[in-house]
Amino acid sequence: MFANRASLIRMLILLLIWECAPLELQACTTAVISGKATADGRPLLWKNRDTSNIHNEVILLTKGPLRAVAVVNAGARKSAWMGMNEAGFCIENSLSKDLSIKGKKSGPANGRFMKQALETCKTVADFKKLLDETNETGRRTLSNFGVIDAQGGAALFETGPSSYTMFNANDPKIAPHGYIVRSNFATTARDFPANPTPEQLGKIYSAERYSQACSRLDLQKSKGITVDYLIRNLTRDLSSKTGTPWPGTVNGSKQKLPAIIKTNNTISRTTTVSAAVFQGVKPGEDPSLATMWTILGDPSFSIAVPCWVEVQEVADPLADDKGAELGEIAITLRAWSKTDDGKGIKTEYLPGIWSDLWPVEDKILKLTQAFQRGRHEHGYSADAVTRFHQKMASLAMAAMQQELRDMKQAALALPTPPAPRFAPVKKTIVIP
Repeated sequence: MFANRASLIRMLILLLIWECAPLELQACTTAVISGKATADGRPLLWKNRDTSNIHNEVILLTKGPLRAVAVVNAGARKSAWMGMNEAGFCIENSLSKDLSIKGKKSGPANGRFMKQALETCKTVADFKKLLDETNETGRRTLSNFGVIDAQGGAALFETGPSSYTMFNANDPKIAPHGYIVRSNFATTARDFPANPTPEQLGKIYSAERYSQACSRLDLQKSKGITVDYLIRNLTRDLSSKTGTPWPGTVNGSKQKLPAIIKTNNTISRTTTVSAAVFQGVKPGEDPSLATMWTILGDPSFSIAVPCWVEVQEVADPLADDKGAELGEIAITLRAWSKTDDGKGIKTEYLPGIWSDLWPVEDKILKLTQAFQRGRHEHGYSADAVTRFHQKMASLAMAAMQQELRDMKQAALALPTPPAPRFAPVKKTIVIP
């Protein structure tokens, strides 16, 4: 494929420079969904994470009062970016810089604050109490925090360094459809209503992603929102600036994809590094049944894997302090398709990737649904939960490895390899 080893090394160096180039503002998109709006009555929580920290992993938090599982920057243990604990409390966030205030601040920032919440809060009410306390003691948060709990609680908190505003997703006056969506703005900072329209938002940063997420949820509200729908149709949404899904994409018409999709305003973006969909439990159910569906890497190039707090250890494909291997493969697959400026996706390989990966994900979703029914009816040991989690991760990993081999074979067939081709990773990916 390359004339010699030196030319390959030069190519990888160029890719390293390209991949590490500064990315745009952190751009997460999130939703808090009450059990009133879901198909089975269990609350849901969703986040697409966008950041320059492309290497992520899943870890267990075992040193605090409450055991938890969380998505973190690879090798970093002081902050959590989405997670859930043994009480069934789940949390995620989106950055909202318009909540900043003048003056020097002290205390935990967004990630450390979420880790603190995971280790200490059992309910939405506990989280509210933590906010009240840290209003006085200090924090450095600029964030929209989404939380759900095992008692049916579901709320979003627009949170600055010394104040917050709560939006209860169970309150029909606040959330008439049972859900609250946010991207990278706070309604309280801009004097917007709780659920602003696209016209009210105007041209503020992240308005398109907010509107697209609202539109996708609105389409499903009459049927009841499900885990499957969030994983497939929200995390992977590719829509134009006007909110219309591009043809050939998961929410678009069944036509040929455009050659290039610019991702400046899409939910699934070239800056998306991971995603999670949390399925909570109904009041009275065992909190250990709460599930964190984790997608490492851009969801358009990866597969969702179920995680639970009671697993004895996180499955190997999801855990590595230099970047979990499943996510590293997703990084490589995406880099293969990125445009030269890094702000768009060349769609040539997408249909093949999706036709290979999504049936495997569908199988994982189906198997997990049956496994959860068994847990609910009979109860399974932590050892059984761990084995099942590892089996699902292995299914996802096998599919991702096969996709990597197929992409490598496709590259060998090209007379001139496109650049960029492979995303550099912090560890070697072995292609069997």
